[in-house]
Amino acid sequence: MRLEIQCEDRIGMVREVLDLFVPHQIDIRLIEADTKNHCVYCGFPDIEFAKLQQLLGELRRLDGVKDVKRVVFTPSEREHNALYTLLEALPDGVIAVDLKGTITMATDLAAQDLGVPIAELLYRPLQQFIKGVSFAKVTWDDIVNGVSKRIRIRNKALLLEMKPIFVPDECGKSNPAGSVIHLKSQARLNRQAANFKQAPNAESDLAQYFHAEVSQSVAMQNMLQRAKAFVNRIEPLLIEGEAGSGKRDLVQALFQHWQGLQFDQSGQLIIRHARDIGVADVKKLGHFNGWLVIEEIEYLPADTQVALANWLTRRPEFSTSFESLCRVVSLTTHSESRLTAEHGLNKTLYFALSSLFLRVPSVRERREDLAGLIHQTLLAYTERYGVILPTISKGALLKLSLYSWPGNLKELQNVCLQTLSLNKKEWQPEDISLPKDDEARPLVLVEDSLEKTMKQFEAALLKTLYPKHPSTRRLAKAVGVSHSAIANKLKEYGIG
Repeated sequence: MRLEIQCEDRIGMVREVLDLFVPHQIDIRLIEADTKNHCVYCGFPDIEFAKLQQLLGELRRLDGVKDVKRVVFTPSEREHNALYTLLEALPDGVIAVDLKGTITMATDLAAQDLGVPIAELLYRPLQQFIKGVSFAKVTWDDIVNGVSKRIRIRNKALLLEMKPIFVPDECGKSNPAGSVIHLKSQARLNRQAANFKQAPNAESDLAQYFHAEVSQSVAMQNMLQRAKAFVNRIEPLLIEGEAGSGKRDLVQALFQHWQGLQFDQSGQLIIRHARDIGVADVKKLGHFNGWLVIEEIEYLPADTQVALANWLTRRPEFSTSFESLCRVVSLTTHSESRLTAEHGLNKTLYFALSSLFLRVPSVRERREDLAGLIHQTLLAYTERYGVILPTISKGALLKLSLYSWPGNLKELQNVCLQTLSLNKKEWQPEDISLPKDDEARPLVLVEDSLEKTMKQFEAALLKTLYPKHPSTRRLAKAVGVSHSAIANKLKEYGIG
């Protein structure tokens, strides 16, 4: 049981309080004074209710006592448990020793490293468990900045980092009081690094996410210009793009950029599939602050479409209140005609959702960005998996650039990961496995013309051969024609 006694800060106050416990034969096990808040805390075993009532009355009648109440814990107990919780949350084992090298505190992870239960560690010399380091004979002046040592315990290598504890006296002089010891293992360090690499980048905004090397194409520059113009608006935003083109990544980058422009950082980003949104969810939008992103808007149930259309059309265009504001962002892979005609999306809802419109270009429209996209993807994968960044030969890059990428960024990432898994220092065309290109036309008579048919076949053949012989001279030698003839044909067919 704990009592908090609010009282005056005067000499003899604590003694008068403690004297009241003696007649009741109460064993005081904790006494704590909080001079800042003018409180005295007492801890003792539970007593009968009648005896407690009598004690509380006697305490309240003391001169200088303002109030007495039961509490669950004292400030020092809360701080001690908060500190221990913090230490347990650390990725390394932690041990505290006094000036004699006796263990005064240890975390579960440290006990696991030493192979001894915490109960058997406390108040015993640390030197019994870590040989070769005399913690009782440390010269404190020599380790002000800490000490690091490699040790081996239970056939496991650990890094021991020791930092001294200093307690200032009333004159401000720092006096050594022991040390805190961290036990680090290679496995835990590797796991921390892996978690850091795999965690999403929560700080990347629109400018940081789309680096210059992946936004050189005109299509991408135009899209980013519109995106920056739309980011700080409250009107609904419709984003169209092929599957795998990066619509979700764009939304997350836009939202983070928007958050950076706001004074209030409480706005949330919620991404839901259209099938998972009902009429009840629409009714809650007025109380939601942030962005609601609806994926595959064409699958929104019919009754939810009506409810959302009504909510959007009845919402005032301008607001002068400080109430929560919800922005609706919808994603789709279809054009307006397909959304409304083939998928039956409510036209009123479509025009309400498309107040602002963005189209994410496909990889085919971003040929100039391909090298940057590949480099960006490989950087992420090599950092995540701890492998060396490969170089890409001109032929391999040509093969990748001539492919149509129907799966867009997702397909590009898959191809990069598969090729990276081969552990090649330099990628060659034959290292890269690509599916049959859907853009390749079947060999049939074109427009009833043998000449046009042969040109189509010749273009397809050169497109296949060029990555394997990535220069006009090498390609000319391979097919047995002049350099100038090959250069003209590549120019005619738009290859390279």
